[in-house]
Formats: sequence, C-alpha cells, structure tokens
Amino acid sequence: MKDNYKGYTVKELMTILDYDKETGIFKSMVSGKELVDRTFSYREPVSKKVINFQLARVAYMIGSGCCIEDKERITYKDGDVYNLKYDNLVLVSYNEMYKKPNSVKNEYLETDEEHIWVGSINRMFVVRRGSTQSVYRTYDKQEAVAVRDRWLASGKKLNEFDRFIPKWCRESLKQEENV
Repeated sequence: MKDNYKGYTVKELMTILDYDKETGIFKSMVSGKELVDRTFSYREPVSKKVINFQLARVAYMIGSGCCIEDKERITYKDGDVYNLKYDNLVLVSYNEMYKKPNSVKNEYLETDEEHIWVGSINRMFVVRRGSTQSVYRTYDKQEAVAVRDRWLASGKKLNEFDRFIPKWCRESLKQEENV
C-alpha cells in the first residue's frame, strides 16, 4: 500500500484540507472557504509549485486513513460525482474499472412529457428529436419542457430535410420511410 498521494501523507493532507465524512464537505485550511469543485489546486508555500488534488481520492484517503494506489479509482454508489460523503465512495481496482464492461448503465427512460426522457442514474432530462438524438440536456424538468415547447413552436421536426441531422442519420430515415 502506498504511503502518500502526490508527495503528501494522509496527515499532511489533513493540514491542507478539512473534510467532514458525514456531509462530504471540504474546506480549505488556508482560506477557510468551502470547496465546491471536484479538484483542489494547492500552491506549496516554499517551492510555489501548484499541486492538483482530486477531492474524491482525498476524501477516501482521509476517511479510511490510508493512501490508495495510482491505478485504483473512486466510484460513487449513487452516481453523483459531487457527493463526497465517505459512505458514498467505493474504491475500485483498475482491472475492475476498465477491463470489464460497466455493470451499471445509465438508461434514458420516457417521461409523461412527449419528447422528454430522463436518465435512470444521473436524473438528467433530455429533450429529444427521436429515440437517440438529443436537442438539449438539463437537470431541471421545467427547463426541458420550456426548451421542448420552444423547439416545437419553431416548427422543427425530425425529417430527412433537417440540416442539423448528420448525413448517416438522414440516410437511415430514408430507409425507414421506404419500409
């Protein structure tokens, strides 16, 4: 097992970042501000070198008390990459992450609104022209409905003459119409 992450032990990381395992919130010990991104850039006081820390890795290391190998990855039980609660983080080996197919697929399911689909894991709403072509993506359903309404009001529809559809898709639409 490794004893450091980018040259810092777990104890040294705890002097740079304050981490609450229950809420998943990080605060910079330098500025005292809450961190809202997935990475943290730290400038070493002596060398002035900037080091970028992946907060999910740091959260796992502080939570478990030990460093993780470079080839190991962090995944999220709920699929939310901003949920850094320690109990949401899962350590996965490189082979498990990249050598076998992903067992969890984010499938898009139809909603009660026409032309609007929602991701089964990421809960993102997608306005679609067809079963596979998205027009707009958002986490807000009302925004998706507004975009869909604006799009339908403009008179756009999925057909072979739509300039925004790639050539390969137009050709497959022609074949579907001929069947």
